[in-house]
Amino acid sequence: MGSGKARWKLSFHRSPSSSPSSSFSAEAPPEFLCPICRSLMADPVIVPSGDTFERRCIEACSALDFTPPTLSSCFPPDTPPPISVRTRRVNPNPRFSPPSSSASSSSYPSSSSFPSSEMAAGAAEETLTQETPTKAREAPEASPTASCDRLEEEILTQLKDSEPSEQEAAMASLRQATRESRERRLALCTPRLLAALRPMLLSRYAGVQVNAAAALVNLSLEAPNKVRIVRSGAVPPLVDVLKGGHPEARDHAAGALFSLALEEENRAAIGVLGAIEPLIQLFTRASSSSSSSSDAHRARRDAGTALYHLSVASTNQSKMARTPGAVKALLALATAPNSDSAALRRLALMVAGNLAGCADGRAALMDAGAVAALVGLMRDAAGTPEEEYCVAALYGMSKGSLRFRGAARAAGAEAVLMRVAEDSSGGRAGVRRQMARRTLRAMRGEDDDAAAAAAAAFGTEFDDDGSIVSEGLVSFRRRHQRDFGTGGGGGGGSNTTEF
Repeated sequence: MGSGKARWKLSFHRSPSSSPSSSFSAEAPPEFLCPICRSLMADPVIVPSGDTFERRCIEACSALDFTPPTLSSCFPPDTPPPISVRTRRVNPNPRFSPPSSSASSSSYPSSSSFPSSEMAAGAAEETLTQETPTKAREAPEASPTASCDRLEEEILTQLKDSEPSEQEAAMASLRQATRESRERRLALCTPRLLAALRPMLLSRYAGVQVNAAAALVNLSLEAPNKVRIVRSGAVPPLVDVLKGGHPEARDHAAGALFSLALEEENRAAIGVLGAIEPLIQLFTRASSSSSSSSDAHRARRDAGTALYHLSVASTNQSKMARTPGAVKALLALATAPNSDSAALRRLALMVAGNLAGCADGRAALMDAGAVAALVGLMRDAAGTPEEEYCVAALYGMSKGSLRFRGAARAAGAEAVLMRVAEDSSGGRAGVRRQMARRTLRAMRGEDDDAAAAAAAAFGTEFDDDGSIVSEGLVSFRRRHQRDFGTGGGGGGGSNTTEF
């Protein structure tokens, strides 16, 4: 049947000279072969030079501190092995665990250029065996940051639960953790936790709200956290708690605002966000809540101290002066006869003295009858710290005000001011004496030349800038640091109390 068509002839005879390995090696692209062992790479590693090598070969070279001629251009003899090689030697990929020596000998044939590959691999495995237990011993020693990270995750997980009991437990854990140490307070003041605290402050459940407010007070104790807390948006919820929160949470909110107001950068923001009016209400009104008398007194003191620090900022002075009823309430508290509230009276006088540093404050003080009230208080407080605060407030109101002259004469201020001006005692009396003399000159309408001459006679410089931010305010702040334990950098009092 000669069809004339060509037929395929299939031969199943294998040439004895060829082998699968040699055929496979000959057909493999050069870039798939390790430059060291000249075989196909099972686990390629890219070194910093950009070249690719078999992982076992690189580990062997690193373990023996041996640089083959092939790698001389990549790793000079005087340079240590690359960090990637050392890392992989200590922490090898678990998916590619080093095979046994027998498997290594069958998978990676020796070559004349690298005769000690199996011995090098064994040395690398021994290095792994020696270094791994050390790492295992170091692992249980968790750092404070790591423990805080775990606690943060636990708290955030609990807060995702809508059950009030879980939320209260999370806030209680955070409150307890922030009481332990400064390091924990710094580590736990994270954006995520601060964001999670905001809705907890507005919770209708007392336990959640109280623990959240107390935790925020503890976080605010550290100076680096103060600006961070204000920028996180925590002030508006604190203001809402002051206005209508649980009594205990309201006390904590006052302490938090006091602590945050110690930072000068926060004062304008706290005033803009509406904290002044509720602070004045808490400070000037006797507590009728279920809180104990000591807690209520501490909350009022925190509110008053917060107002004092806020009133140092000029932007807040006008806000306080324009708050309806604020100045009258401050004067009523300052002249209260109750001896148990002496610290509160001093705070009220100090805030009034700061308000006298702006035009709106001076007008509001004189509208509220501050001149007569302060003069009457000076008659009963001779030689006391209250006298210094009264003199400073009168000195501030006398700046550039014709209205003050008539009010001071009608109240009989000249007699009490003359007593202070003639006081010859040393120490802090010099500041009071100088302010009293300047106030008397303002009452008498003496011109600036006479005032400058009088100042030269007393050995001081004449200050005609119309601002109370001078000796009087410095005296305020120094006295306040001694009496209330608060300074610009942190403070004492309730600000150092961990709730």
